[in-house]
Amino acid sequence: MSNIYYNTVNELLKNSLQILMASEVFKDFRLVGGTSLSLQLGHRMSIDIDLFSDAIYGSIDFNELDIFLRSAFTYVDSSNDLDPAMGKSYLIGTDKDNTVKLDIYYTDTFIRPVLTVEAIRLATIEEIIAMKIDVVQRGGRKKDFWDLHECLPNYGIGKMLELHEERYPYGHDRDLILKNFIDFTSADDDFDPICLQGKYWEFIKEDIEEAVNKYQKS
Repeated sequence: MSNIYYNTVNELLKNSLQILMASEVFKDFRLVGGTSLSLQLGHRMSIDIDLFSDAIYGSIDFNELDIFLRSAFTYVDSSNDLDPAMGKSYLIGTDKDNTVKLDIYYTDTFIRPVLTVEAIRLATIEEIIAMKIDVVQRGGRKKDFWDLHECLPNYGIGKMLELHEERYPYGHDRDLILKNFIDFTSADDDFDPICLQGKYWEFIKEDIEEAVNKYQKS
């Protein structure tokens, strides 16, 4: 990809992300999740920043990150002041009414090199698929199904399963993934993402069910 779909995020998120990416203390982090996918595919609006690093556990100085955030943003609120183990959540912005949720976490080893576009370090689409499938294995939210549906034409159920097994070889449960891939019980009650492709939830569910059934019969 040659450009980023900044129309999928608001100006505060864009500016905040650019500040974080330009900082030396965040050099080992990359953007993951729905926002990373939206910036690459342009399919829906996204509202938060998830920065993950596969650095050796214990090597990240969360205090250094905290000091940087409080110097770079006029408003910073953290979820807790306990010593973080796996990571930490913040609200960052200009004031308490204009904030972006920021999650900073360790993660399993990335299976693809970082993708850098316009100085933004992104997890690749394949990486995000593997991570989204992992969420689905445990019970996906509507936005996870929405995102995976956007990737279906280019990857397919079989490829998605392969990517999950590559990233999570010890946690991979093919049958459970296929079962939960068509269980929309909890996701049905979620708010619809603001979709820029004109998609509807009922059709997304039908497409996913059809794809899973076709895969199981192949």
